[in-house]
Amino acid sequence: MKNMARVAVRHVAEVFDCSAVVLLPDVNGKLRYPLEQPIEGSFAHADLSIAQWVVDHGRRAGLGSDTLPAASALYVPLSDDRQRLGVLAVLPVNRRRILLPEQRHLLETFAGQLGLAMERAQLAEIAESARVAAETESLRNTLLASISHDLRTPLAIMAGASSTLVEAADKLAPQERQALAESIFEQSRDMAERVTKVLQMTRLETGAIQIDRDWTSVGEVASSALSRMSERLASHRLIVELPDDLPLVKVDAVLVEQALGNLLENAAKHTPAGTVVRLYAQQRTNDLVVSVEDYSGGPSDVDVERIFQKFAHGAIETTAGGVGLGLAICRAIVRLHGGNAWAERVPAGGMVFRFSLPIEQPPGVVERSPGSDDGLAPDYPHR
Repeated sequence: MKNMARVAVRHVAEVFDCSAVVLLPDVNGKLRYPLEQPIEGSFAHADLSIAQWVVDHGRRAGLGSDTLPAASALYVPLSDDRQRLGVLAVLPVNRRRILLPEQRHLLETFAGQLGLAMERAQLAEIAESARVAAETESLRNTLLASISHDLRTPLAIMAGASSTLVEAADKLAPQERQALAESIFEQSRDMAERVTKVLQMTRLETGAIQIDRDWTSVGEVASSALSRMSERLASHRLIVELPDDLPLVKVDAVLVEQALGNLLENAAKHTPAGTVVRLYAQQRTNDLVVSVEDYSGGPSDVDVERIFQKFAHGAIETTAGGVGLGLAICRAIVRLHGGNAWAERVPAGGMVFRFSLPIEQPPGVVERSPGSDDGLAPDYPHR
C-alpha cells in the first residue's frame, strides 16, 4: 500500500499541477504523515485535523467544499460507507483549476479508484497473512511431531544408561561403565546437534542470518568441513578431488562449510561402513559445483527432490534418525548465496548431492574469453 500511495502522489501531482499526499491511519485508526522520505510532488504540511474529520465522516473538506472552504488544500476520502482507508490531500498551484467542477470530479474519481485499489491490496495482504499463519502453524505442528519422535529414542537410551549407572554402578566392570558413559555422551551430542539444526533452519527462514561474504577457496572450505567430519567419515573410503586451479568464490565461508559438512554428514550417516565417498568440485561457465557422491548401491527409487524438503525422511534416511533438516539447511544456505542444491542418482547405485555457487571476478582478475576450452565435464542440470 505504501508503494501504491507514492505512485498515486506522483500521478496526482503531475495531472493536477499540485502537491499531494496520501494519509493512512496507524494501528489506532489515527491518520499520520508518511514515514518514508518525501518524493517530488509531496504535500509536506497537510492538516491532520481536517484529514481526520474527512476520514471519520467519509466526506471531502477544505478548498471548494462545504466544510472549511477557506482552507488552502482539498481533502478527499479514500473510502466508502464500508471502509475508511485514508485521505488524499491536494494543495494546488492554481486554486481556480481545482475548483472547476470537471477537475474536482476527476480528482474524486481518481481518489475513488485509488481507494478501491488500496482495498484490494489490503485484502490481498490479509489473505497472505492468513496463508503465512496457516503455514507457520503447520510448520510448528510438523516441528513438534518431528522433534518428539526423533528425540524419544536418544532420551530413552540416555535414561536407561544413566539409571543403570546410578543403580548398579558398583556391580559393573569398568569397561561397562565406560560404555554407558560414552553412550550418554554420544546421545546428548546427537540431541544437541538436532536442536541446533532446528534453530538454524528457523533463523534461515526468517532472514535472521546475515551472510558475511569474502573471497575464499573451495579447498579451504572443504578442509575445514573434512576436519570437522573426520570422526564420522573414519569408517568410509574417502576420495577428494579438488583441482588447485579452481576460482575463488565470494561467500560466507562459515555457512558454506556447514552446507558442505551437512552433505558429508548425510553420506556418512546413510551409507554403510566401507562405502566409497567422493568429494569433488568442477567449474562451469558461471558457477562452481561442489559434489559429494557415494557408491553405496543404495535404492534407486529415492525422491531426489523431496529429500531436500524440511523434515523429509526419504528412503535413504529411514534408519539413521535425525530431524530431516541437514539437506534443507544446505539448500537454504547456498540459495542465500545465489546458488542451488540438488541430488541425482548414480547409475551404478548410490547418490550424488551437489550445490552450486556463482563465480564472480575478483578485483584485478582478467575475465577469460568466452568459448575457451576449460576441459570440464558437461553441465549438470539445476533443480
